[in-house]
Amino acid sequence: MKKILSGLLVSGFLFGGVLSVQAAEINGEDSAKITVDGFLGQDNKDEESPNIDEGANDWINVTLDTANIFYTTKASEHKSITSPDYTITNNSGRGVKISANTFTIDSGSLTNVDTLKISGNDYSAAEKSVDLKTFTAGEFLVLANNQGKLNVETDTADSHAKETTYKYSGTTKDDYYKSTAEKTTHTLTLAFEALGKDGNPVAP
Repeated sequence: MKKILSGLLVSGFLFGGVLSVQAAEINGEDSAKITVDGFLGQDNKDEESPNIDEGANDWINVTLDTANIFYTTKASEHKSITSPDYTITNNSGRGVKISANTFTIDSGSLTNVDTLKISGNDYSAAEKSVDLKTFTAGEFLVLANNQGKLNVETDTADSHAKETTYKYSGTTKDDYYKSTAEKTTHTLTLAFEALGKDGNPVAP
């Protein structure tokens, strides 16, 4: 199941900032035509959106799978853990930092699991991973914006990855699962932080 997490608001408001000034002197005429542009609502897919504060959650707009599985393989006699590839796509006009906040065991046990982690490539194609067996909350991945830019002002389009895949991997203890089957259920919570226009976290 895919889920879109978006900070896009549908309530409208008029942006009052001045985008450009075009002055004209009216001399000897009894009327003047003025062009008026309205900026209603906000579009967090537009990297030049004028209506969203830097670092605001309104910039967050990602698509990801919210139902994951991992399993042991028959070929390894159930000593190796693997999973399908799961995709995260950043649809926002800003880069996003993705952190692993929690990983809980809701049922079953990982007692007979030696190692378990999630791994994926970040915006620069560097592999990043989070240890789920001895879990510690922290940063997982950073993705560029929907134009492939981390720094909106200096990067060229498609210079960085806006989409990545991650998967689960690990090992089990001895031959335990060779003759034993066990189902476990978990909740993995990912947190999202909209980066600033320069690709860095925005100071509070």
